[in-house]
Amino acid sequence: MLTEFNALRARAKINRDKALADVQRDYELALEKIQALQEELLGATRERNTRLSAAIESVMPREADFTSGDLLAALENLEPGRAWKKRSIDNHIAYLRERGLVRRLKRSKSNEPAVYVRVAEPLRGPQTEDMPLREAIGQALTKPMNTTEVLVAVLESGYQTEMSKSNLRHTIAKLLGRDGYKRDGGKWLP
Repeated sequence: MLTEFNALRARAKINRDKALADVQRDYELALEKIQALQEELLGATRERNTRLSAAIESVMPREADFTSGDLLAALENLEPGRAWKKRSIDNHIAYLRERGLVRRLKRSKSNEPAVYVRVAEPLRGPQTEDMPLREAIGQALTKPMNTTEVLVAVLESGYQTEMSKSNLRHTIAKLLGRDGYKRDGGKWLP
């Protein structure tokens, strides 16, 4: 009985998120049209020092993938005299990822930046293949488990890695200990 109500709540949340995304998209398009009309009729240019979040979202490509460096370059073209902080751009991308409006296509490596794409509708539920190992462990550890059981639960949740299973097991054990999880009789407690 409770699962049916939970399913109804989940469906209602999905419908709400989709409706909000549609309204947000319509709002942004309307603002862009108003701005273009204002520039055409009055010769006015964009206001200086617009909100950082609005500026980032205005230069973020709708159909193509991008990196934070691409956004930084676009922002510098938008307002050349303004100082843009890469850290602030990265934080806003992370915020949009949490809301499901941006998806990471490729993780960053030592010499390559992460690649993102804007999604048409918010993603549903947690995206385990896109989350850090710490978060995947936190979601997988729901009952007392040994390290191997945690490893299996993390992999079954869809977490993607290039590590071997033995290296991943060792890394999970190290992270569990470092993050303050307690052990009872060889099992990690949630």
